[in-house]
Amino acid sequence: AVVSTQSTGQAKPLFANLGKSEDVMNQVIDLYPDLDPVSVWSLMTCDMRSTCPCNDVAREMSLASNRDIYRLYITHRCSLMIPPIHEYDAIAIFGYIIFPNLFYDIYYTFVPQEVDLKFQTHLIDMVVQLTEDKSLGDDWGVFPGKSMIYENSEEISRVTSDEPQEAVCEKLTELDLVKYGLQNK
Repeated sequence: AVVSTQSTGQAKPLFANLGKSEDVMNQVIDLYPDLDPVSVWSLMTCDMRSTCPCNDVAREMSLASNRDIYRLYITHRCSLMIPPIHEYDAIAIFGYIIFPNLFYDIYYTFVPQEVDLKFQTHLIDMVVQLTEDKSLGDDWGVFPGKSMIYENSEEISRVTSDEPQEAVCEKLTELDLVKYGLQNK
């Protein structure tokens, strides 16, 4: 990854708080190629605090013989092109009427565009299919083994045999960074 010396200099104190290894920052930057340090920090934080621990929990839950576990991972960006946020799926399901003012006043005046409405319809159709038919279609199998990813593409959804961010999570685990998972108190 090509990252400016000034940018890495600004990020270095943040990474120093994560561990003693001098090379942690460079190894993490390599996981998210072609991104600036702010985006790297944001994605790493989401992966180490949410994505990777969710994979771990889903994998452990899948060991229960009386439950099928399905894994949905959303990378879809709304028309504002802000990074995906954790509550975006709930906001879309309820018609964008509760879109919060997280960063800018623009969220109060948010008018869903075609890409937002298409995502909303796709997500609602999946929830309806699950509740009414007790199925998720032929492609989406149980986890581990299958994951559904909702992304910015024509189809919106795709099934993969990889866990969400699998290679990234393996590296973050190796760097001992997944221990910072979100915890409800």
